[in-house]
Amino acid sequence: MKIYKLSKKPLVLIYGLLAAILLLIRFALNLVLELIDRFVPNYRGFADYYVLLPIWVIAALFAVLVLPFYFHKAQYTVSDKEITAKGGLVITSKQFMLTSAVKSVTSILLPLGRFTGMNFIILNALGSRVVIPFMNRRDAEEIADKVNNSIRSRRGE
Repeated sequence: MKIYKLSKKPLVLIYGLLAAILLLIRFALNLVLELIDRFVPNYRGFADYYVLLPIWVIAALFAVLVLPFYFHKAQYTVSDKEITAKGGLVITSKQFMLTSAVKSVTSILLPLGRFTGMNFIILNALGSRVVIPFMNRRDAEEIADKVNNSIRSRRGE
């Protein structure tokens, strides 16, 4: 039985994406404010305070609290008998799936997944699905091989 943790590389990519979105919002809002400023004087301070401040606060809380908790709490256990997915932010959830119940494995390994950690494993069973996101490429290949070997051994190959 081996415990797999999420890769930290996607966290850096998500931070970069969040920063890019915030800068894009700031740029678009500046364009709108310049247009409004032509018709309504002294409007800029109001919009900066009441529009941008809540966006920046929400993004900061998301980046400081939500994302690190998600990446820290999520863990996956794969053994010969069962697969366990544990995660959550405030309320911890656990998913159990017998390895013998898995009917197919889909591994999504992106071309730059070795550097980005954006590799996913999807385990399908009758009536259920377990998605294992943000894995190192080596761990993702190891999980997929282990579960595929279990499926092959059931068929007698």
